[in-house]
Order: sequence, then structure tokens, then C-alpha cells
Amino acid sequence: MTNTNILPTNKSYICANCNQIINDRYMLQALDKMWHEDCLKCACCDCRLGETGSTLYLKANLILCKRDYLRLFGMTGHCASCQRLIPAFDLVMRCGELVYHLNCFSCYECQQKFCVGDRYFLYNNQILCEDDHERTRKTLLSSSTDTSLYSK
Repeated sequence: MTNTNILPTNKSYICANCNQIINDRYMLQALDKMWHEDCLKCACCDCRLGETGSTLYLKANLILCKRDYLRLFGMTGHCASCQRLIPAFDLVMRCGELVYHLNCFSCYECQQKFCVGDRYFLYNNQILCEDDHERTRKTLLSSSTDTSLYSK
């Protein structure tokens, strides 16, 4: 992942793509080179990378926008809750090694969806809300008896 900068042109630079002098009002700086705004494009979809934000991706000698980078090289996986495929470009929630669709990231017991800042707990690879975690913990504590304390 690399950032691009839009700079005003006040001295002469050669474009890394077309090898022409950049006389435009603005130019882009990316990959330690200077570019015409029209010359810095995604190798797949041909979108102008200066217009898509300040990030570009370089992989296998290809300059790519985020969408095409994820489409070509992103990892896909399966949701730990619904087991359906998660496309590489979807936003996800991660908990340890587990990955979830945003809509599937909820308490295993009560199905409460989590919001930003909510506390949750991972127990036996199941996500629990604070209330269900406490209930599970109390149940386990009350049901467990350690006979080794009483043996001689």
C-alpha cells in the first residue's frame, strides 16, 4: 500500500508513465516518482488513482486501486458464524483467528449485535455478550467441584 500526494507544479518534473514534462497545474507523487494526474491509473479498471483517494497498491508489477487489489489478491474466507463465503473486499470483524460478516458478529446465546465499543468475550470459539459471559462463568463455577481439595 502506498500513498499519493497532489502537489502544485512549480518546477519541471518528468512523468513516470509517459516520460513527458509535467506542465499541468497539479501533479501526483507516488512510488517516489512524479506523475500527470491522467497517467497514474489502475492497471485493471483504468480509474485515475488521484481521484480514488490517497492510497494505491503495487503487486506483481501492477499499480492497482484498492478494489482491484482486493479482488485480485485479497484473501477470502468463511464466516465463523454462518459459514458463508466472505468476499475479499467485504468489511469484517475479527476475533482471534475467527472472521465474521459484520451482520453475523453477535452474541452466540442471545444474538445481540455488537456496536462499536461494546464488550464481548470469546469462550470456546463462541462470542458472548457481557451478560451471557457472566451467566456462563457463574454456571461453570457453581457446577465445578474440585475434589482434590478434600482428598487426603
